Amino acid sequence: MWATRVTKFGYRWHVGNDRKIRFWEDIWFGNSPLTSQFWDLYIVPNQQTKTIADLWDGTQLKCDFRRTFADDMMVQWFDLQNIARSVVFSGEEDQLIWQFKTNGFYSSRSMYALVNFRGIRPIYLPAVWNLKIPPRIQVFLWLVSQNKIMTRDNLKARGIPKPLECELCKEIETIKHLLFECIVARQL
Repeated sequence: MWATRVTKFGYRWHVGNDRKIRFWEDIWFGNSPLTSQFWDLYIVPNQQTKTIADLWDGTQLKCDFRRTFADDMMVQWFDLQNIARSVVFSGEEDQLIWQFKTNGFYSSRSMYALVNFRGIRPIYLPAVWNLKIPPRIQVFLWLVSQNKIMTRDNLKARGIPKPLECELCKEIETIKHLLFECIVARQL
């Protein structure tokens, strides 16, 4: 069940002739549907399931509303009109593309990365071995990228009883803390 939600999250529409893409409910602009970006506006018009071609004629949005707008909603309406102006019709069909691969095609590898790392690529430094730096620094950078430095949290994970506090500032010692967050280490 959760995999189907993640898969739906990974697809977005590439705008072609705008006959298949629902204006409000499909992901075609940004990373979420316009329903979530403009919820206050979404609940007002009568045409909530219409396609882009139904609502946009190339110059203006064709919506009729159940009630009038407040002033803050007018600003959102103008923003929505600017988004609609960015639509460029082409002769090709609308198509779904997988947004986590540059070629637009789904792969199980990209899905695995999305599920396990939430779309963020894990740190992997194969180029560290090609750098013109001393070998001990290469090894250190590789150990950092693999979370293998013997900080207090890693020692505890290996069953070595040590207090988790940093010797310098008494915060919990992790690699991130030691290299980037520790106040004393920053001063050095």
